[in-house]
Amino acid sequence: MNSSSQTQAAPTPWLVRRKPSAEPRIRLFCFPHAGSGSLPYFKWPELLPRDIDVCAVQLPGRENRRQEPALSNLQPLTAKLVEVLTPYLQGEFAFFGHSFGALLSFELIREFRRRGLPLPRVLFASGAKAPSRHGMMPRWSELSREDFVREISARQGAVPRQLLAEPELLDLIIPTLRADLKVMEDYVYREEPPLPVRLCVFGGTEDTEVPAATLEPWRAETREAFTLRMFPGGHLFINEVTEQVLQAIRHELTLDAAPPQPPTP
Repeated sequence: MNSSSQTQAAPTPWLVRRKPSAEPRIRLFCFPHAGSGSLPYFKWPELLPRDIDVCAVQLPGRENRRQEPALSNLQPLTAKLVEVLTPYLQGEFAFFGHSFGALLSFELIREFRRRGLPLPRVLFASGAKAPSRHGMMPRWSELSREDFVREISARQGAVPRQLLAEPELLDLIIPTLRADLKVMEDYVYREEPPLPVRLCVFGGTEDTEVPAATLEPWRAETREAFTLRMFPGGHLFINEVTEQVLQAIRHELTLDAAPPQPPTP
């Protein structure tokens, strides 16, 4: 990617780029899990090679965009992300999404395909059931505060414990968490042809919300290579074993950088 293409992509509040590269080999767009923003990816630019431009997607309603209402409908959310990300699609790029972020990035790629836009080389779908196994979810987003907090507290590892222990901090994320959960609750899977995108699925060995059996069906969503990797930890294993996760990401993105090998005689 040359510097002239870089200048075409103006800064946007939708992306947090702590260490932007003038000429990245590949951009890695990182989509948040429910209720979170860019902070889970804060250290990633320091832990990944310099030529990987980590772009943490910052949706409305969180962190420095906390005063903006969170979007609770998938269609306008993906439409806005298409508009925001299109200037950044020159050259190679990949998507990483955890839980809610995996579902969002998957549907965003489908929307890119419908519009004839470039597609990522790799989709890293982390801590998320295959879309076809999504099924019906309880309508937790509609519960009273007391019932809502009780339900999310019962989901082991779904929300960091430090937030559950701090009611004031929890109150800051509840509206956003409700909106993200509503997107997932309203989600209806529709069959489409498999994506021409390499698919790497990550799961946690102790994730009771997303058991391993719900990860394998992701395979049907790609006509390219598929890999499934399990990591120690619960639903937020990306925070527990970050270096292991990043090692797997580095490996997959390095495959893109390797020159093609001549055929064996």
